[in-house]
Amino acid sequence: MGNKKLKILFASFWIVLCALFGLFSPTIPFVKELFEIKKVNVKGTDKFTKEDIKRVFEKENWFFIDKDQIKKELMEFNFVKNVEINRLFVGNVDLIVMERKPFAYLQYRNRKYLIDDEGVKLDPKYYKVNKNQKLPVLIYNDKSIDKNKLQKVNLIKESFKDILQFEKFFINKSQIACITNQGQTVIFSTEDLEKSIRRAKTFIKKVGLQDFKVLNFSFESMVVTRR
Repeated sequence: MGNKKLKILFASFWIVLCALFGLFSPTIPFVKELFEIKKVNVKGTDKFTKEDIKRVFEKENWFFIDKDQIKKELMEFNFVKNVEINRLFVGNVDLIVMERKPFAYLQYRNRKYLIDDEGVKLDPKYYKVNKNQKLPVLIYNDKSIDKNKLQKVNLIKESFKDILQFEKFFINKSQIACITNQGQTVIFSTEDLEKSIRRAKTFIKKVGLQDFKVLNFSFESMVVTRR
């Protein structure tokens, strides 16, 4: 019985000792030097400066790296959508970044904002206007846009990418009105978008679009057109 208690006492002491070592070892000079992060391999973006990376990782070491804290700091950069941190061989870290990509211009009260597919406004510091990059304009009544509405816009774009080139989207509560590069207006229901898209594809296949200025596919039982 006494031997069992001694083993439990020794095990408890060992656990406490290891915990204390884990807590204080990063401050011990030789441990700090041995496990310092010597190289961070950034993949997926070129928007970080050397100073940015240095500031985030300067208090970390390879063995006791706090991935949650690093991710929290990196996510504060406007262009970072997600990030993965992998430890390679000692002293080296892989930083895999998923960048936010320009999706459209959001027009609100005569001002335009570049946004990604989640509605996040992209900082001009990191995203320069590219005239060769053809992005649609979203005209929306609210300053911030519902992510669900953006997904619907993206679904419309993808569904007709080989047929129509949309330049503007007027987003309302129950409808999305799309303006093509030919000046045509094509309207879809936001409440039952997939059915609206199917109706539009069927109509285009059977009748075509060239003779119409306005096509409204938002109604369940009919298609409203104007020549």
